[in-house]
Amino acid sequence: MGMAAPQMRPGRPADAARIAALARWVWLDSYAGQGVSEAIASYLRDAFDEQALRRALDLGRHWVVEQSEILQGWAQLSEATECPVDLPLGEESAVELQRLYIAPPCVGHGLGTRLLRQARQTWPERALWLSAWEGNTGALRFYRREGGQAWGECWFELDGQRHRNEVLGWPALEIAS
Repeated sequence: MGMAAPQMRPGRPADAARIAALARWVWLDSYAGQGVSEAIASYLRDAFDEQALRRALDLGRHWVVEQSEILQGWAQLSEATECPVDLPLGEESAVELQRLYIAPPCVGHGLGTRLLRQARQTWPERALWLSAWEGNTGALRFYRREGGQAWGECWFELDGQRHRNEVLGWPALEIAS
């Protein structure tokens, strides 16, 4: 008998430890090409603090994909973040897809597509935007393939170094009534 298909559901506070571990793994896999500096270590400690995640998971802005208790993907949305570029004409407001992380061995199995579609459906009357590092070619290729349009650029600063990010967006699925 094979493993059950991966299931998607809202994230819960009990998921915090697994999400923190997954997020650090994906982040290191994507960005720590030279190894782990002090700046990276402290960024990961703060950005993916388990207690902070546990509190944030109470707010219902998270989606997870798991297969038999094994966390394979996580998406985090934020209504609060202001888009760093002007919204395209006709878009009233936008929600940020802050993070969409898939465990490296699970990339290419459609989990990112499922999480992205769920993110767009969470607030269908609002546009969706994200920023991704220009060097993260795999992620940018994925988002463009999934219909993400170039909206502009912004910068991520770590340890005094600025990193150019591309801002991509999707129109609202529904016209706000």
